Amino acid sequence: MIVTPISRRYRVFGGIAALALFATYLHVRPQWKEAPFEYAREYYHSVKDYLGSPVYNNTLYSEGNKQTVNQYYNSSNPCANFPNTDGVLLVMKTGATEAFDRIPTHLLTTLNCLPDFLIFSDMEQQVGPYHIYDALAEFEESAKAHNEDFDLYRDQKECPVSQKSCVDAKRDGQKAWNLDKYKFLPIMEQTWKMRPGRDWYIFAEADTYVFWANVMHWLKKESGLNHREKLYLGSRSFIGGTPFAHGGSGYIISGTLLKHLIEYHPGMVKQYNVKGAHECCGDLMLAQALEEYEDVKVRQIWPMINGEKPSTLPYGPGHWCEPIMTMHHMNAEEISSVWQYEQTRTTDSTLLIKDLYEGLIQPKMQVTRQNWDNLSDDVCYINRDPHAQLRAEGHLRDRQKDENDMNDVEKEAWKSPENCAKVCGSQDVPDEEEWDLHGIAERTSNDPSTANDTEVAEDTSPSDAAAREAWKKSMNEKKRNRSCFQYRWHEEVCCTAKSFKLGAPKAAPDEDNLNARWTSGWHLKGINDWIEAMGECTKPEWKSPDPS
Repeated sequence: MIVTPISRRYRVFGGIAALALFATYLHVRPQWKEAPFEYAREYYHSVKDYLGSPVYNNTLYSEGNKQTVNQYYNSSNPCANFPNTDGVLLVMKTGATEAFDRIPTHLLTTLNCLPDFLIFSDMEQQVGPYHIYDALAEFEESAKAHNEDFDLYRDQKECPVSQKSCVDAKRDGQKAWNLDKYKFLPIMEQTWKMRPGRDWYIFAEADTYVFWANVMHWLKKESGLNHREKLYLGSRSFIGGTPFAHGGSGYIISGTLLKHLIEYHPGMVKQYNVKGAHECCGDLMLAQALEEYEDVKVRQIWPMINGEKPSTLPYGPGHWCEPIMTMHHMNAEEISSVWQYEQTRTTDSTLLIKDLYEGLIQPKMQVTRQNWDNLSDDVCYINRDPHAQLRAEGHLRDRQKDENDMNDVEKEAWKSPENCAKVCGSQDVPDEEEWDLHGIAERTSNDPSTANDTEVAEDTSPSDAAAREAWKKSMNEKKRNRSCFQYRWHEEVCCTAKSFKLGAPKAAPDEDNLNARWTSGWHLKGINDWIEAMGECTKPEWKSPDPS
């Protein structure tokens, strides 16, 4: 084939162009590999992690809890370890004035993993795809008409904008409380109508946190209870001699009991709707109805069902190896933190009260905090001056130790925070190192001319070893029986506590009134001595319900 000059020129030009492109590639290839590609790859992985399997720094992880929580928080599958809740229904109660402050956090945490639940309020509302039912929708108009407890209920319905805009939380807080008591029994009735036939019904407030793994394990394996029996379980309180399950702590009712209460006594709810105007509390009225119509009283499972939260739990004797099932007075941030703690624990063992302390509270413990109330009020020491006595709160005066029973340290405790701190310090017991020093000194004094440190250390007779073990046992017993862990000082009132709690901040006083300041302190040596003497919890101390 004859190749024309033009075709030949094209071929030459094409070859030159190819060589030029190849040379350019060789020149830019190192930069291309090292900068743009690496940047693109890192960007790709960050987007992939964010959208697919997000892993973040665990904000709970700190110097004091590195052994109890993971350093990173993988939130990609929050329900992976959530228990099977078949046969159990959560019923949550809130109020229109607080629903949008409290409910969304539940929906992002525990409720996100429940296959079904009900939320009741004193107004019908919608939070995203979740519906909140009006517990008072079927309340008789005649019972509401002349009852000022329902003023807030009517005002809420007339509000043309958000409830937050219409309601003054401080002014209307008592109104919301007064209205709340009417919801308890109507919620029972509506729950049975909407979700009949469940084995167990767990009723909780919007500021209650439920530890579902513990609840389900206890109900199915540890409690020995049968849902076919009429059972009413909770943290028992009393008003006027009547026992009832504290509503804020949460309570559990068997399906059989709920069925009997609603189906066998059709006029019961209306009767108590009217009675509510003369009673203080809805959880009390529920207990009254259960006793009147079903002859059932609450059975105690405290401290597993608990009215405190991590910062107010009284850690120590009676609150340590027990599993925790509910907590109360939890704000949105606290609910989120406890959920995150459950998600990032380094173990899947039963969560004990002890674990809450080690994971959430221990890292925040310190010797003292100013403008802080650590809730110490078990034993008090108050200036005996009549004016100081009158200034002190009545329940603190009632907890004063008899002056005849005080030691010298206790008699001076009211004078200052420093004096107050000495009360717990006076209960300290020697450590094992102090036994060594005592033993060396004693042996050396017997024959100072011949003894030296090496000989004394090696000269340990069987009787010495036995004495040492007996001494250690005695000291450990004293550490376990310690009755002072922390103190609080305010206006010449020193109070100590038989447990250890974190507490909450207090407003700072005027600079010219130092007596009005709040000083809280923790005797960390005593706390750590007690923890060490207690040792590991060999097994969870599940509580069996007390007889009703």
